[in-house]
Amino acid sequence: MAEVNEKQILDKLFSAGEEDSVPKRKVTMERIGLSFLMSGLREGKIEQIEKRFTTTKRVRGEDQSKLDDKRFNRALVAEATRAIGDDEKIRFDHPQLLHKYKASGAEAVVKKILLAGEIAQLADVVLDLSGYYDQAEEDEELKNSLPDED
Repeated sequence: MAEVNEKQILDKLFSAGEEDSVPKRKVTMERIGLSFLMSGLREGKIEQIEKRFTTTKRVRGEDQSKLDDKRFNRALVAEATRAIGDDEKIRFDHPQLLHKYKASGAEAVVKKILLAGEIAQLADVVLDLSGYYDQAEEDEELKNSLPDED
């Protein structure tokens, strides 16, 4: 492997921060007959969505947090959809979709149009594009390569 100099390293890091560097994937929903262009999300956006759908209760003097997975997944899908049917002007917050489904936002449209499994499938794609699953595989490989402690 060729040696990488400081400028090359910095250039790679600078370009990684640009929107064009975020991975995207087209997913076709056979039932609907349309493709959805999904993109990965940066950590800050995912944290923001998690915070919106996490409730914290105090139980026996201890804070317990619970994430509403269904609402979280709908929000992920709504946020990460870049185009529907190859048209970047059509997303789940399109005014005609909001009007037709009497929805207050994109997440409500996602709930009205997609089946539960379809939402989960697209949310998994978003998390994969955001690097969550790749990291888990690498961590598992690293764990398996470490010597056993006795």
